[in-house]
Amino acid sequence: MKFFPKDKTALNGRVFRSGLYSAAITAAVLVLAVLVNLLVRALPTKYTTFDLSEAGLYTLSDSSAQVAQGLTQDVTIYYLCETGNEDQIISKLLDKYASESSHITWEIKDPAIYPTFAAQYGAQDAASGSLILVSGEQSVVLDASDLYDYDYSDYYTTGSYRVTFSGESKITSAIYRLTSGEQKHAYYTTNHGEQALTDTLTDALENQNLSLTALDLLSSGSVPEDCDLLIINVPAQDFASAGALVDEMSLLRSYLSAGGKVLLTTDTYYNTPNLDAVMAEFGLTRAEGLVVEGDSGHFMNGYPYYLLPDYTSPTETTALEGVDTSRHILLQMAQGITLTETENVTAEALLTTSDAAYSKATGYEMTTVEKEDGDTDGPFTLAAYARNTVTEAEVIWINCGNMDNESAYQVVPGNCTFLQGCASSLAGQVGSVLIDSKALEAAPISVSSAQAAVLGLVFILILPAALLAAGAVVVILRRRK
Repeated sequence: MKFFPKDKTALNGRVFRSGLYSAAITAAVLVLAVLVNLLVRALPTKYTTFDLSEAGLYTLSDSSAQVAQGLTQDVTIYYLCETGNEDQIISKLLDKYASESSHITWEIKDPAIYPTFAAQYGAQDAASGSLILVSGEQSVVLDASDLYDYDYSDYYTTGSYRVTFSGESKITSAIYRLTSGEQKHAYYTTNHGEQALTDTLTDALENQNLSLTALDLLSSGSVPEDCDLLIINVPAQDFASAGALVDEMSLLRSYLSAGGKVLLTTDTYYNTPNLDAVMAEFGLTRAEGLVVEGDSGHFMNGYPYYLLPDYTSPTETTALEGVDTSRHILLQMAQGITLTETENVTAEALLTTSDAAYSKATGYEMTTVEKEDGDTDGPFTLAAYARNTVTEAEVIWINCGNMDNESAYQVVPGNCTFLQGCASSLAGQVGSVLIDSKALEAAPISVSSAQAAVLGLVFILILPAALLAAGAVVVILRRRK
């Protein structure tokens, strides 16, 4: 038998072509990988990253996205921190802002490299981790300590405290203040036993580019000319009328006749006939008694006088624009408002009860929440807007003394967004930029003993047995071939 030698030239040619083909494929794959990587890097961050945090730490809220997308002027954010030691929550969030608008850019300024940079914005004492937002000639400094909120309310009982991230709220509010134009001025009256505005509401209004100043009509003698909004928050005493040392009612009417704007909250517990007379000029009067809900879906469980009203769809005011109407509002011990057709006045409800509501004529003296003879059938308006079409004066009246309440905000943050929407609308600002802080830690997962037993059975017995059975079947089938 003869053996013929193989053609080495042909064999070498096939090997060469095979190697060349493999090299070309490898090069093409590498080039494609580089191109895909460049393409992905060119895409906005919002399309290439995914937020898996429970609180959405790396995702912008709808309010923040709307503010960013609506920008018409440039905003630059400088992040003061040591290069390489950035807070990933903040840096990724800044990426999100930049991806929402071409008008937003950000960069790191290392204090060690640029020691005098922050001083030009009056932030020479700003701590590492602070932010400086600049738009044109204006700037806002957000200190690092303001980007996180620390709640020590349970520290003495549990030995721990809660930390939430409020950076998005602060950044969006700062962008809004820089770009929303001239700051508006709100004054809140004093010297009538008014309920002090809460810190939460004060912060919300300031974030809306509204400055807040106390106003004592007894000493000022008039409402300031730059007053865009006058807030009267649950006065315990009535405003003085003619014959007093200062005719406060005359000052108030003079302000309204010039097109003034008033946000009024009252409590049926206090008697204020002079203020009521002004509201009557806008077609708004009190309904006798305290409102009780007959529909369990419109009151807090077990408390039919803790009302959860419905939002309306107003057409004459922008008070509810930008307000999340999916959030509940809580009105504790509220009184109804009756809308009466009045010449040169347009009025409409903002918050209403259900048809099953009724008003207890005995008010705070009620001995039962059950409906009795003499009680008035609903539904009732609990918050109303009215405008004088001649003077263009506007009022919003909320007939509840517990609307602005820190404790309520912990349960129903919708109260604050509603008040913010009302105030900003009256003052001429548009939209709402109130954004909740976000928890840093995920809520623990609770597993009952029964659930633990089922999970143990699945992962310790059933799944391993299924894998063994599948393996046995594969082995048997291969042996039969």
